[in-house]
Amino acid sequence: MIEKILLDTRALDKIGLYGKLLSIAPGEYNLEFVKNLTHLSTTRLKSLLSSIQLDLQNLSPVNLSLHKNTLNLPKNLIEYNQYQQFLAQESISYKLLLSILTNQDESLLAFCQRNYISRSTCFRQTKKLQDHLKEFNVTLNQSAMALTGSEMVIRILLFNFIWHISLGDSLARAFDQEIEELFVTYEGTKYKSKYEIGKKEALLHCKICLFRIKNGHATNLYQLTNQSFIPSGENLDFFSAFFEIIDSAIDILEINALFFLFYYWPMLTSAADVRLPIIQDCYKHEKSELKELMAEFEAHCQKFLCDFDFDHQSFLYMNTYLTLLKFCIFKQKVPLLNFFEATIIKDKYPLHTILTNTIQSFWRKIANRKGYEWLKACYTDLAFYQACLLYPIYIEKEQKYKLKVAFVYVSNYLVSMEVFNICERLPYVEIERITLPTEEPFDFYILSSPQLLPPFTTEENTAIIDFCRYRDFETNLCQKLLAAFNEKIQRITANSA
Repeated sequence: MIEKILLDTRALDKIGLYGKLLSIAPGEYNLEFVKNLTHLSTTRLKSLLSSIQLDLQNLSPVNLSLHKNTLNLPKNLIEYNQYQQFLAQESISYKLLLSILTNQDESLLAFCQRNYISRSTCFRQTKKLQDHLKEFNVTLNQSAMALTGSEMVIRILLFNFIWHISLGDSLARAFDQEIEELFVTYEGTKYKSKYEIGKKEALLHCKICLFRIKNGHATNLYQLTNQSFIPSGENLDFFSAFFEIIDSAIDILEINALFFLFYYWPMLTSAADVRLPIIQDCYKHEKSELKELMAEFEAHCQKFLCDFDFDHQSFLYMNTYLTLLKFCIFKQKVPLLNFFEATIIKDKYPLHTILTNTIQSFWRKIANRKGYEWLKACYTDLAFYQACLLYPIYIEKEQKYKLKVAFVYVSNYLVSMEVFNICERLPYVEIERITLPTEEPFDFYILSSPQLLPPFTTEENTAIIDFCRYRDFETNLCQKLLAAFNEKIQRITANSA
């Protein structure tokens, strides 16, 4: 998703080609073979491979070898994500975001000259980023080198891009020494456990905050909600010194905004998360209206979660509360970090779409209530994020969507138990030992010989245990089971549409 927002056509072709190269085994290949994996002409293919070679020289000692019409693929090429992040960091869109944040260039002309591009190229290559930001009511004005809209949404968007692309390293030299000294002085060894989200994430939030304040952009969180997100009894000496970094007086509204980003923006990770008591205390003092809405949502969830007890996973209930809280504060679509993985989630987990639609039906009704009209523009996003939270429970509880797998034991007991255990670990699989012949219908069959296959089976819904190639059997079996499950879900949803 992120590459479609930031990368130009050539960079998209490069990352697409690189993904294809990683999908084949290391070795020597004729270019005609590689060409058949893509939609590219021979000339374009050679050009992209040469460009990838140059990129990899900056990233790794391991590189492609291109000689005439032969390509040599070595082992241990860098991961797809690492190359994607490199291309994103080199993109004009990302460089423009960093320039606007850090005030590196005094004008668009200066930015274009520094990056050796024309104004028209800049406008063209940042159009997709501009459209993406519009979804969150944020305007990118290239000519003025400015972002306008909800200041908190702008800061979160900047955080998402910089964190996803470089884990904050794009701002490695900004305020680093000053903030590091403050952390050591005021937090010491307690810092990591106290903030849980991790030092690098907190550092990045702090840097973005300092840059935006320095450039005259104050938080608007208090205008959105008068809630205090500063934990009771919190010592604020750290922040007194923090604002001195940019020669600014201590600002309680900015401190409140930072604590919101530290504690309330990231999702809770487990019942042992140190932020859980803080979130629970916030919920305890929440308005009765929102609590009643959460109670209604829980009742709706019980219809498809089979009386799942949220009390046994309080952090999960608090996560659904946090998701709703964010939408209620901003009253618009909000840029949660897993937005960039939305397409992958929808493709890999077709059952997620069914769950999303089930949750959507609840929020669609709420959007018709007085005071919740704003939900009409974003209830689909709220449902998507809550479906991400509830999916692991849903897939265990919802029996009718599970892949029914028939398994005929093989003579090797150890192999039989291993195969059975593999299937039992997959939450979308329901495996059953059978003897042949059988009249009961199954979605998938695992057997030791093709001679045992029932007459109505196909290659797609069967797996034969091949002892000559057993080393790769687990990977291949999991892939086939997932493909069969996805096909079953698509068939069910198509029939019910």
